[in-house]
Amino acid sequence: MTDKKTAVLSDVILVLYKITKHKLNGSNYLDWSKTVRLYLWSINKDNHMTDDPPKDDSRQTWLKKDARLFLQIQNSINNEVIGLISHCEFVKELMEYLNFLYSRKGNVSRIYKMCKTFYRA
Repeated sequence: MTDKKTAVLSDVILVLYKITKHKLNGSNYLDWSKTVRLYLWSINKDNHMTDDPPKDDSRQTWLKKDARLFLQIQNSINNEVIGLISHCEFVKELMEYLNFLYSRKGNVSRIYKMCKTFYRA
């Protein structure tokens, strides 16, 4: 009976784990994303950044692993950014969207900050 409780508790602890103590705040995206990518490579889960969920029997297992990784990544993001990612369901989708927002390819994050400042006043 104790072994069952320990197994459940260890699963919960893994989900609460943060990948990095330096949370994504928007201005540190490049360093943060490099850390997240290195972490995913180190645990051999980098395919979650590039692959869609499989459609075969392994789908449920893949979804569980992706959800755990998603929560770990989410725990490494500041609250101000969390609201922007609420529509993302998978790690791949999350990383692509954050890259779109903060990689400075279209200055979307700067436009967002300007709009936020404008509508606050």
